[in-house]
Amino acid sequence: MVRVSVAKFGEVPQSSVDRVLKILNDCYRIIGEPQAELVELFIFKESEARAFFATHDALSGKPRISVYLDHLLSLPEIVSLAGLRRQAAHSVLHGSLESYLIPFPESLLQATKRYRLPLEYAHKLLQAAAMASKEYRVTELLYEKGFVEDQAAYAKYILELGEEEILAWEIASRNKLEKILHLSSILRDISCAVPLLRNATFGEEIRESLAGKLSHLPPECQIKLESILSRAFPPPQPDLLRSIDLLIREISREFLATS
Repeated sequence: MVRVSVAKFGEVPQSSVDRVLKILNDCYRIIGEPQAELVELFIFKESEARAFFATHDALSGKPRISVYLDHLLSLPEIVSLAGLRRQAAHSVLHGSLESYLIPFPESLLQATKRYRLPLEYAHKLLQAAAMASKEYRVTELLYEKGFVEDQAAYAKYILELGEEEILAWEIASRNKLEKILHLSSILRDISCAVPLLRNATFGEEIRESLAGKLSHLPPECQIKLESILSRAFPPPQPDLLRSIDLLIREISREFLATS
């Protein structure tokens, strides 16, 4: 069993540490272990206004899972359970530095030149595409290993449309490049739901939640996003770099080439 090194920040109850460790280790027994010998687990008492209740990175060269306890405990138990399992899956699929220091794929190099995109903007597109591809791959792995009900609950939670998202769209839609970047960030949010669409039990619920998530967008944007989802995430999942390249090609086709 992979070794998990725990660091606590603030007054974190041992019972919370034990629960998180149990969820991660139980998940590893089913989905497999990270290639790294050590996973770092950081548990924070407070989230300091972070948007996520748990995150993963490997910028230190090894998988690191960060959990923000106040945010985690505010969620329905099935959603927090699903989210922690997702961090375990990230550490298995994306537990190396190479998964975070991603080179520009050929599709993005071509788009940057063809549409004269600022380099900083191209980096933001790459980040959005990378996050979307990772979230899709995580759900695909968990779905294949039988984690369906909890991942459906998580997807429905992520697909809830908030007022701040509506306002963000109203602001972004005034500028062509910001509009495309915003739509790409929506792909990041909704990609986790894609593997669940084919499930006989939850597929229709997920489809309805997905429609709700996109309901504030103009119909043509909704159609383009759905078209990208259908073409950029075909099972079986490709490797990460190929997945990112494929997604950026679809973003270029649907948004950059037609705006």
